[in-house]
Amino acid sequence: MRLGAVNVYRLEDVDSLLKSQSRELSRDKKTVLVFHCEFSSQRAPKLLRYLRNADRQQNSDQYPKLFFPEIYLLSGGYKSFFTQCQNYCTPVDYVPMLDRTHADDLRHFRTRSKSWTAGQSRRRGDQLQTLCTSLSFE
Repeated sequence: MRLGAVNVYRLEDVDSLLKSQSRELSRDKKTVLVFHCEFSSQRAPKLLRYLRNADRQQNSDQYPKLFFPEIYLLSGGYKSFFTQCQNYCTPVDYVPMLDRTHADDLRHFRTRSKSWTAGQSRRRGDQLQTLCTSLSFE
């Protein structure tokens, strides 16, 4: 597992990630993406669906191949992950989205959203615990 993360929070950022990775990725190399936001109920699912659709469209001539065949949504979001797996977080800090330092970001996403959850339900607990216990750094 590689330490570090790329902060992608706009559709344009997803497009840039997909374009840069599509040029650099070997089809043999496995890259796993984990999408999350605070609760993984709005922003992250929207970006995950957008990436999957764009990836399918770019690879439509080679179906079912994808640049990112393995993508996940972090169950319960970063809030749950941080609560249960702080030892994997750098820095060891959690600032809620409703914190006043995120007011501009929150306003941006609320004005642009219509229905981000698309009726999907959230399951927590066991999946998050499995993720925490299965992480290993080599």
